[in-house]
Amino acid sequence: MRLKNIVVQACAMVGGALMFSSCTDYLDREPLSSVTPDAYFTTTDHFAAYSISQYNSLFSTHGGYGMGIGAGDGSTDNAVSGGYSATYYEEGYWRVPNTGGGWSFSLIRYCNYFFEQAVPKFEAGQVSGNAADIRHYIGEMYFLRAMVYFNYLKSFGDYPIITEVLPDDKAVMMEKAVRQPRNKVARFILEDLDNAIERLHEWGFAGNNRINKQVALLLKSRVALYEATFEKYHKGTGRVPGDETWPGRRVHTGFSLNVDEEVNFFLREAMDAAEQVADVVTLTPNSGTLEPPTITTVSGWNPYFELFASEDLSDNSEVLMWREYAKSGSFTIAHGAPAWVQSGSNHGLLKSYVESFLMTDGMPWYAATSVAPYEGDETLDKVKANRDERLQLFMFGESNFLPFHSQQSAQGEQYFRPHPVSNRQEMQDRTGYRLRKYASFDQAQNVWGKAESTTGCIVFRGVEAYLNYIEASYLLNGNINSKASQYWRAIRNRAGVDADFEKTIAATDMSKETDWGKMSGGQLVDATLLNIRRERRCEFIGENMRWSDLVRWRSFDHMLTERWVPEGCNFWTKMHEYCNHDENGAEVNYSYTGVEGANISDPKYKYLRPYSIMKDNNPVYEGYIWAKANYLSPVPIREMELLSPDETVGNSVLYQNPYWPETVNGTAIE
Repeated sequence: MRLKNIVVQACAMVGGALMFSSCTDYLDREPLSSVTPDAYFTTTDHFAAYSISQYNSLFSTHGGYGMGIGAGDGSTDNAVSGGYSATYYEEGYWRVPNTGGGWSFSLIRYCNYFFEQAVPKFEAGQVSGNAADIRHYIGEMYFLRAMVYFNYLKSFGDYPIITEVLPDDKAVMMEKAVRQPRNKVARFILEDLDNAIERLHEWGFAGNNRINKQVALLLKSRVALYEATFEKYHKGTGRVPGDETWPGRRVHTGFSLNVDEEVNFFLREAMDAAEQVADVVTLTPNSGTLEPPTITTVSGWNPYFELFASEDLSDNSEVLMWREYAKSGSFTIAHGAPAWVQSGSNHGLLKSYVESFLMTDGMPWYAATSVAPYEGDETLDKVKANRDERLQLFMFGESNFLPFHSQQSAQGEQYFRPHPVSNRQEMQDRTGYRLRKYASFDQAQNVWGKAESTTGCIVFRGVEAYLNYIEASYLLNGNINSKASQYWRAIRNRAGVDADFEKTIAATDMSKETDWGKMSGGQLVDATLLNIRRERRCEFIGENMRWSDLVRWRSFDHMLTERWVPEGCNFWTKMHEYCNHDENGAEVNYSYTGVEGANISDPKYKYLRPYSIMKDNNPVYEGYIWAKANYLSPVPIREMELLSPDETVGNSVLYQNPYWPETVNGTAIE
């Protein structure tokens, strides 16, 4: 049964709604007491509905206006999306909240209610339906609780581990809601995932629109790798339990941790889980055809490109889980990603990102040879020439067709030209480097200014298991073993790059690499590790993976001492001569005065600087900075007060994260 059908049934059961979001909204506002166990947890469908009601809030997918998850790499060294990020400037926009700030137990309580009320009924034989399916949905709830906790682990680090529905009793809350060391939280997440893996159906269940065993194994590898690398690179900063400056010492007196042993535990867990997925996944082939034969060719020219532009992904081995969209007379589940890719979406890939892509012979661009020469960056086509086919497929150049949108006559051909200036900001290119992933050559998918696309959105992709294994095994063993080599070569072959990664490693000059991933905690990593990180970066272009990677690698530290300016394409050498129209074809005049009326960065920079246009009231005109506190979110002050016997922060079972103050509206200390 496909997701759209399951969603309709689930929503009808709990409130008669037909839209996915409406179902979620209904359950979010209903108290748990309204879901009466005697009346509700009695059939397989009840179990299915209870778990799927939270899919929308936990899985990042396309939705509404904009590029969907394609814009998720904004605010990293991969891309910019919209305005500048408030995380990166010194005026202190990011402040300690009184309440909220992402700190919540509502979804945890939702999961725990299920385990207290629904599972005992099944174990007592009081639920009708297929027992294997019921066990599967119990597995889904273990998975969802793991997802909830993983999100909190990434945001806050240490977090209370609560496995029951707590009464509104302060004494009980203070006992149960103590922040636990992050390594214990991570181990708890892995335990929940093991419980999920034991119960879930295999790949293929529900057309892969629902969680399955391979999805849980992949998430397990992701969680374990995240925690291993976070502890490895953040050790000694106060963010890792047991550090001398760890704030948890006030609550967990006498706690100690052998961080190196813990890191190795998580690396082994990551390898084991990743291998179980990678060995059964077949990567979607890349035909090597980099442009459709005609502008109206929707499919059949390159399966790798079409992986991100198809309406049905149910039979694709690499797609472990995806979201299906549809339009019918009774309901609509749609998004706007292809339409916004077609029109710019106020988004843009960055120069640093483009520079990460190798030449087809496996050499970095600065060490290019006559076999695959680097042609410079005066045009987009030159930037892309002889490069990794992921760059050629998933970034627009002047020779690429620009798909027709719904208000155009689909006759003849039109080719891409960036428009960094537009009367409609949401339609402009921020950097000139426009993402082509998620574009569709089906005109019906490109409804101008609307969200009416029904191409599927991947939630979990099997190639991640390859990459997780490669990274974890190298960190654990200090070499590329035979299995990691097999996986790495498969990824590079699919990318149209020489599979000999050793050649790339030997040619890597760290002084010429601009990838933030070359640094961890202000120190250079070795060339092999950089290239493992490079592979991950290039593979997940526009898939909302970069921020988490940079955090766990502690790769923002270089901005503690020097500013970083986001830059796009080399616009002012040649491109400005023919890229002087907006999205409607109207000619535009460029102004780079830096004051009111300016619409583009100064030609003296050569490369477009999307946030260096207006000088006044622009804290990032000279670039981004970073604070040590920013690796973790601040804990809300009122939450700390409520879990204190005398409502003082100093006596709370909660404690503030490193480098954040214990005052409302306080800004980062460092």
